[in-house]
Amino acid sequence: MQPHLIAWLVLALPFAAVVGGMLVVLVRWARLRRRTPADPESLLLSAVSGSLKERGELAASLGELRTVHERLLDALPMGLLWVDQRHRLAALNRQGRELLGVTPGVVGLEAAFVLEPFGWLREALEGEPGPARRLEAGGRRWRVQRIEAPDRIGALVQFEDVTGVELEERRRQLRERFAELGEMTAGVAHQLKNGLAVLKGQGQLLRRAGHGESAQAVLEETDELERLVQRFLQWAKPLEPIVEDLRLEDVAAQALTELKRRPVSQGRTLLWEGRGAVLGDPVLLHQALVNLLENACQATPLGGRILVRIAEGRLEVLDEGPGLSEDTAIRMLRPFESGRSDGTGLGLPLALKWLNAQGADLRLSPRPEGGTCAEIRW
Repeated sequence: MQPHLIAWLVLALPFAAVVGGMLVVLVRWARLRRRTPADPESLLLSAVSGSLKERGELAASLGELRTVHERLLDALPMGLLWVDQRHRLAALNRQGRELLGVTPGVVGLEAAFVLEPFGWLREALEGEPGPARRLEAGGRRWRVQRIEAPDRIGALVQFEDVTGVELEERRRQLRERFAELGEMTAGVAHQLKNGLAVLKGQGQLLRRAGHGESAQAVLEETDELERLVQRFLQWAKPLEPIVEDLRLEDVAAQALTELKRRPVSQGRTLLWEGRGAVLGDPVLLHQALVNLLENACQATPLGGRILVRIAEGRLEVLDEGPGLSEDTAIRMLRPFESGRSDGTGLGLPLALKWLNAQGADLRLSPRPEGGTCAEIRW
């Protein structure tokens, strides 16, 4: 709904009620003037009775109009806040109350008192009318707009929580970028795969010819490049997630069991704590968690600990490595950006891709006590 229509709605309906009431009074008065003169007592009683009846009808009309007015405002899909000229909260529709977590009883109170926890709304009320802007407050993203309205009705602010919308837009952009990179990577990987098959064959021929040392070097390098190609092909593979109810403690236990069989985890303690459930793809979530755990093992020195901490709708991998700066954390989620000289730069981006496909997000952040927290949140 356009802002000027909202302002018109707030102003026009009460005004229409007043005008309608005045018309009813004028019509009744004209009819009374046309009646045949009666005795003064009867005329006085008739006038009083008519006045009381008209007031009752007008009150009923105003009550009905107020109800319609409130229902129209409550039907709006965004929050609408109205502060009158006395700086009191004149109206706050249902969506606005739900977004702010307040009750209908706040209407009529001092706006400064009600909005004390919501500094971003107070700033919007004090600002000038203009285009909507986006801001972050209380861990959420908000779209806020001060609406142009006549001075006599006070200030109007429209607001809505766009956290989910922005997250979905970010996921959509990631999926599009992943798809473009996947097409490019698939072509490169297939070309490399063909060339590596030839190199591997030449290495085997060298070994049969008695050049064992040279053959071993060629075959080891070929095996390493084949593993890289497999990573490329994993990146290029289109995803079709199958979402189901999952217990995060079961997923964590399976991933840790797999990691404990790998050399990268040797000399480090791996454990999990907590419980939680989500809707996710068991295969993709397992693969993503294994990648994150492997990355945590590589960052954690010998004797260190990697903890998988679980809560409802959230899973965290905590390592005891050197930690990451905010810029480095953002960079490492980009394809082919690695924090190690021998890395492919695909471990974390692959985890992000697998998580994104099932409606989850991945965030890397430094821990206050040292190390990195890789948070998966649905």
